[in-house]
Amino acid sequence: MSLQFQNDCGDSVKLAITEELQNLLSSNTNVLQHAEKRIKQLQYTEGYGVYLSEIIMNQSHELPLRLIAIIMLTRYVENHWVEISESGFKNDKAIGGIASEQAKRTIRNILPNGLYDPNSKIRSSVAHTISTIAATDYPQGWAELFDIIVKCLGGNEDSIHGAMQVLQDLPYDVEQIKDMGPVVIPEVYRIFDSEQNYSIKTRVSAIRILKPLFSSISALITDKQEQGTMMNSILTNFMDKLMHYLSMNSGVGSNFLLRAEIIKVFTYLVSEMPKYVNPFMNRILPIIWQLLTQIADTYVKVTVNQTEPSPFPSGENEDDDEQTNFQTMIIQILEFINCIVTCGKLRGNIKNVLTDLIYIMIVYIQLCEEQLEDWQDDPDKYVDDEDDGGAELTVRMCGRDVLLAINDEFGVKAIQPLQEALGRHFSVAEAEKAAGNVHWWKIQEACMDAVHGFRDIILDGNSKFDLLNYLTIVRNLLVHQESPHLVGRALWTLSTYSKSDLYNPQMLSEILDATLCSLSPDKSHILRISAVRALHEFLQANETVEGEKRTLLVSKLGGFLDGIMALVPGCKATVLALLMEALTVMVKFDEDFAYAAHSKVTPLAIAVFLKYAEDPYVLENVQDLIKALCQRKQCLGPLQEKFIPTIVSILALQGGQTTEKQDIALDVLTTIVKYTEPPLSSVLIDSAFPAMINCVLHTDDHAVMVSGGECLRSFINVSPEQICNYKDGEGINHVMQLTTVLLNPMNSEMTAGQIGRLVITIITKMGNMLGPNIDMLLKAVISKMQLVECLKVIMSLVVIFAHLFLTQMDAVLNFLSTVPGPTGEPATQFVLNNWLSRQTCFFGAYERKVTTLALCKLFEYGMTTQDSRLTSITYKELIDEPIGEGRRTRSTAAASQKWVTIPALVKIFKVLISEYQHFQEGKCEAALTDSEDDVTEEEESGTGGVSKPRYISDLIFDADEDNDEDDHQLQELLKESNYQGDMAENLQKFLINFRQSEHFPILYEHLNASEQLILTKLQQK
Repeated sequence: MSLQFQNDCGDSVKLAITEELQNLLSSNTNVLQHAEKRIKQLQYTEGYGVYLSEIIMNQSHELPLRLIAIIMLTRYVENHWVEISESGFKNDKAIGGIASEQAKRTIRNILPNGLYDPNSKIRSSVAHTISTIAATDYPQGWAELFDIIVKCLGGNEDSIHGAMQVLQDLPYDVEQIKDMGPVVIPEVYRIFDSEQNYSIKTRVSAIRILKPLFSSISALITDKQEQGTMMNSILTNFMDKLMHYLSMNSGVGSNFLLRAEIIKVFTYLVSEMPKYVNPFMNRILPIIWQLLTQIADTYVKVTVNQTEPSPFPSGENEDDDEQTNFQTMIIQILEFINCIVTCGKLRGNIKNVLTDLIYIMIVYIQLCEEQLEDWQDDPDKYVDDEDDGGAELTVRMCGRDVLLAINDEFGVKAIQPLQEALGRHFSVAEAEKAAGNVHWWKIQEACMDAVHGFRDIILDGNSKFDLLNYLTIVRNLLVHQESPHLVGRALWTLSTYSKSDLYNPQMLSEILDATLCSLSPDKSHILRISAVRALHEFLQANETVEGEKRTLLVSKLGGFLDGIMALVPGCKATVLALLMEALTVMVKFDEDFAYAAHSKVTPLAIAVFLKYAEDPYVLENVQDLIKALCQRKQCLGPLQEKFIPTIVSILALQGGQTTEKQDIALDVLTTIVKYTEPPLSSVLIDSAFPAMINCVLHTDDHAVMVSGGECLRSFINVSPEQICNYKDGEGINHVMQLTTVLLNPMNSEMTAGQIGRLVITIITKMGNMLGPNIDMLLKAVISKMQLVECLKVIMSLVVIFAHLFLTQMDAVLNFLSTVPGPTGEPATQFVLNNWLSRQTCFFGAYERKVTTLALCKLFEYGMTTQDSRLTSITYKELIDEPIGEGRRTRSTAAASQKWVTIPALVKIFKVLISEYQHFQEGKCEAALTDSEDDVTEEEESGTGGVSKPRYISDLIFDADEDNDEDDHQLQELLKESNYQGDMAENLQKFLINFRQSEHFPILYEHLNASEQLILTKLQQK
């Protein structure tokens, strides 16, 4: 260690750091919080990172202390190592606290010693920290790291493991791949193949390098010939050995852990780089198939039925536990097969063995004894596992995925192999039952589970599947009441095919009676829950059917209601949500039943709401039930009469009485109001409305404010006149008060997360009644925009002006040009700068389309009229200047950028080009399948022309209840803008037409090369 850090002051700092690290391990909250504050202060001392490194290396310290020191050091490196972050921006966390070059050098000298530490947790954690440093320092600032890694690879098993961890975490670039590959790969091969010299665990760590290595080669080596040469040289050496150890039985040289890791490598190659693994498939597949079939018997006896004890040794940690590794290997094999099925280049390898493949998959999806015991103890877990697959990745789940993939990729061609596999299994099951095997039913249950994945093809009627014979077999299983899981699966299976013409009234009646009988209190919980699931499917499958079938189903609903109500007591959240879902379908199915049942259903909905108000899943189902009741006119009055007083009483709570349920109560009130036809009842307008306003105006809970805004929007949407006329005009004051609260700059910015929808609703529904309040409202929107950073909130505020530009162009331009922005310039400058800098980041289909349409109209208006209110607005843009040859680092990237000022209309044009590319890519991604796949006509027809969401945020917004309302508003705006529904085509025509404009050459000069290329390609179309 450098002498500069070795002084009395340094020793005291080191002692203080050690003490606070110990306190960070305390279970006492006060001690922990104080330690966190002290550590934040200490990290600005010169030797902080060095002292942490020394503590980590000191093996006399307790392991927890050393591990917390590594966490703190990694955090220090992430926040105090460089001034420029990975994204190229200044690292705000590092202000005043960048580590000195001497400290960095000392830390880099100390840390590699940790790769030799005898404790694997220390090695792994140190390796991660080294990789974090290497992301910025290697190779320029830490050239010796490569030699350190190579030295570790030639050391003992501890250092090899440490080096492998660094190599796994290291963020490679092209040069590093080319420099390190030729040296590291032979070392990895040597270690993997040295079964006499190294333990299996060390050899596994060597195998784990291959996947990130292949991934880096695939991403970074763009020259296909160079990539192919590199990959083929690696695979030529490795593949023989990988297959050799995969086919070897467990022992000194191989075990389940090693084989699972080998299969992971194969799986990655199949899914991401199939052309390189294709030449080896005729050798890999027989090994995989032999392994899968050989271990099936052991899996069934040891795991599924537990008729034999496990022959596999257990270990202290996960890697040493061969029973766990056994199942992990099976899961990995199934994922490998799944990738084969879904890969167009490789799928042909299995098309001739579909019968055997489906047969073995059914073996592996049998229910395990351990899972049955878990379900018996916890019915909620049964519902979770069967409806959603559960949180844990299991063999059953992976086997199901393979069967679903076979259905997706082979379609009708898989039906004959499916029938042959079923026939073999049914024969085996009958033989097992005759022999007295108590587990005979499991293969029958697995068969029904498997067939369900092919249900849509079977119901189409073109598959030649013998559905009548299959349903007869399933019906005959209903007599085996000693096996509730079998009977439950049979009921659910029969319900899913109930819309088939094969179901005559007598057959349907018998099955419904069997389902109703299974709801009896004397039956097991599992069977009763299965009966509820079956009822749900019966009603959903026949929701549009008329005649005798519907009459029969309606006649049974009363009995099912009694059975469900009897099941409610003692149920926990997940099962209760399932019951709510079933009741919702029942209410929707028949209006007369809904009215007859509301006296039981409404109190239950209230009780569940009060008990599970903090459970979003249960609450969602409660709200669906309330919505269904609201849509039955006869039920609406009684529902409001019983539910509204409960909601009002919750909203009236203040101070210490306030519970977390107020925002939930507002959400439920929103649902009731939203699905109520005007005029609003007196209980809503005279009781619920003022209670809602009063609650929001007197709360400091941001969630309550947001829910209150949505609730107000539902009131205005349904009956704006009643709200305006409330107490001779007080309604407008209430609307303005509540909206002002949501837009208050002093409140959390998230209170305005949905403000755009509310303000637009106020303006469109109440605009003529607001008078000068509109200006006040828009000024409040601008004030809120000044302090907002969250993209979702900015987007919500921008959408307001986008909507106004589309509907009231001159009025909103006049308003923005006369109202000053935060720095004195017209508010137009402020609004457009906030908007244009973020447009390409906006999400949500409605929001993105509306803002893009508004920019089109704004640009067209500005270029046509040359209105000074727009032409005078400018925009500051950060552009890249060309840099010389050499590696592009954070510092060079930042130095090559400069700010330029351009007209806002130019920026709008540039943004519209980007938006065209965004929408065009969305169309292409929806239309294209993997370019390497052999696309069939059946696959193409399966897309249905539905555009898939491109981002997670699009999925969130697609699930929004306001989608129908958004679609309606969007269509209205499209009409006003003279555009059609396809945004990519709209923008294409818009941009092509503008090329003919006299202003085009001036704007073209401002475009960068990529923007010019987009326009050139667009013109060529």
